[in-house]
Amino acid sequence: MTVREAIEGGDLDTFAEVLAPDVVWVGLLPRQLCRNRAEVVEMLGQASRLGVRASPEIVLTGDDMLVVDPHLEPTPAGEPERHHLLVLREDGLVSEVRVYPNRSAAVAAARAE
Repeated sequence: MTVREAIEGGDLDTFAEVLAPDVVWVGLLPRQLCRNRAEVVEMLGQASRLGVRASPEIVLTGDDMLVVDPHLEPTPAGEPERHHLLVLREDGLVSEVRVYPNRSAAVAAARAE
């Protein structure tokens, strides 16, 4: 299973399989930091239990990264354009996820690499 396939499938369990054990997730706000796969899965699971649904779309692909628009419903207050930058290891697993307030910020970060 590739990261692209996991994202396009939109299934949390499948996405968890493509996360590196030591993946780091850096959110927009303080305390939105996960330091491993279990913490990321718990955070995403908690959002799902609260009724947040995602329909992720890959909007930019690079050699070792992807920019993803999660298309969250309901849209988080004050964060209607949130995008994620996923950094991939050589083995194809996600090693880092950084959250940006909008597409242009995420794309600029991806292109700065």
